[in-house]
Amino acid sequence: MPGIMIELNGTRIATIDLAGMQVADVSVRGGLDREQKAVLDAMGGNVDAGGCASLIWVADRPVSPGEVLRVSLADSPGTADRGRTIEELYPDEPPSTRTDFTISDEMAAAIRARPQLHEGFTVRAATSSGEQAQAASGERHTDFSFGVFWDSYHPGQARIRLRTHCLDDVLARSGGTAHLDATIATCGSASFVLVA
Repeated sequence: MPGIMIELNGTRIATIDLAGMQVADVSVRGGLDREQKAVLDAMGGNVDAGGCASLIWVADRPVSPGEVLRVSLADSPGTADRGRTIEELYPDEPPSTRTDFTISDEMAAAIRARPQLHEGFTVRAATSSGEQAQAASGERHTDFSFGVFWDSYHPGQARIRLRTHCLDDVLARSGGTAHLDATIATCGSASFVLVA
């Protein structure tokens, strides 16, 4: 079974053993109204016997301009790190009972009223097989997301995506603008850089 290796500036920060997992997602997200311009998360899950076990390897780790994130789909993970549950990461937080994640008009108005904390962003993504893309902020590009998504239905590959969006895209459930949609095979990798 393959594994996912996550490196930042050439230093390994997490390795995920995909054995027994159904999904795994490594993502960087950011926006002009966020305190941290970009943050890295890595999580996965396995639905077994009607329950859901979610594990987190990286949570809200800031990514600074110029840092290079590389995510590899390794043939064998080697020494893997143990994922942690939400309860382990946030022991003082009460469990969430929220089931409706619809954005109300009041919530949308509050989001629109947030101050812009960054002048703009430029992001770049590439795969080891040569696909690459760059995206920059604009009126309809206030937020970005980069992700490497793996699922057990296609264990020998992972999907790579780079998108920009704005609140209107979220409200319309349109997914925003796709700048890169690709796949990598086992032994392949994808990289992400917050250029500015």
